[in-house]
Amino acid sequence: MGRKGSGTAAMATPAMTLEVTVVSGEGVRVPSGRRLRRGAYAVVRTAASAAPTRVDADADCYGFPYWAEAVRVALPAGSPALDVEICRARAGGREAEAVAAARVPVEDFTVGPPGHLHCLSYRLVGSGCLPGPNGILNITVRRLDGAPPAYGKASAAAAAGKAVDNAGPSGSAVSCSSAAVALGKPAAPAGAVMGYPAAC
Repeated sequence: MGRKGSGTAAMATPAMTLEVTVVSGEGVRVPSGRRLRRGAYAVVRTAASAAPTRVDADADCYGFPYWAEAVRVALPAGSPALDVEICRARAGGREAEAVAAARVPVEDFTVGPPGHLHCLSYRLVGSGCLPGPNGILNITVRRLDGAPPAYGKASAAAAAGKAVDNAGPSGSAVSCSSAAVALGKPAAPAGAVMGYPAAC
């Protein structure tokens, strides 16, 4: 008799289009041990696509990379997770350097109906010569496939922007879940989710 497990659940996951807003990366450090403050960008990756944010050149916004930028990616059927990587752009034509990454399990953003805004935070792990914990990633995820017609492109962008603005850094007193409620959307059943990314 076959065992029921997470593999069965993963294979049942349909293909979907996601809007991932990469809000910020807190406490991320580069190989020298210095805190990453500017010149950073994030890349959202799935097995089917990858989408980067802009490079954050402003070191005065909370003292860490802050993007609040939405990107869209295609998630293939059966995918167990998507990955978000924090990279440092370097001057002089040198290749960009990956410094930290987090894995976002599919089950963290498939609870609730399509169009539901999930506000999530994860521990980042270091890449390359920076093993171990390396900061916190703050994102929001929305499934675009099957979203109700009333939640159109313009209102979706405005609502996501308000939720991100209201969420602020993880140390603030305002939660993303309460921001979603203020926008008339249901809060995630367990509020914001703390994930445990797979090691790089």
